[in-house]
Formats: sequence, structure tokens, C-alpha cells
Amino acid sequence: MSQEMETILRKSLDDVDRIQKRQVAGVVVFLLLFLAQAFSFFATIHRAATETIPARGTVGLGISLMVFTVGFCTFGITFFISRMTKRILKAIELLSKP
Repeated sequence: MSQEMETILRKSLDDVDRIQKRQVAGVVVFLLLFLAQAFSFFATIHRAATETIPARGTVGLGISLMVFTVGFCTFGITFFISRMTKRILKAIELLSKP
């Protein structure tokens, strides 16, 4: 493999590693926000059982919970894609070595 191709491949692998680190940080932040939202949701449900709270707030919190679910699914898909990209780039690197 030429030096230029090896440099490009190395740069691509480094980019995938950098993106995976950002994804992990994003998932941690997202998880913390999800836990705060879930706690708020269950607290509202608990209060609604003892008081007369309009259902609009409960529905709004439920919709927010669904948004977080979609976000987690999106993070799962991006992790899968980046992992497959890294495997493909490593396979190219191994095949190109003598």
C-alpha cells in the first residue's frame, strides 16, 4: 500500500474513533436528561393520583418520554454504523498489508 493510502486510512480510523468518543459523551448526557425526565414524569403521575392536575401536563411529559425513546434509538443506530465503518476500515488495512 502506498504511503498516501496508508495516511488516508489512518486518518479515517482516527476520525471514527473521535466520533465514537463524542457519541459516548452524547449518550451519557442524554441518559442523564432521560432520568431527570422520567423522574419528573413519575412524580407528576403520583401527584395526579392525589390531586387534580390537568391531564395536559401528563400528556406533555409522555410525549417528551417518547422523544427520548426516539433519541436512544437514533444513538443506537449511529453506534452500529460507526462500529461497522471501523471494522470495514480495519479490514481494508489488513488486506492491503503484504
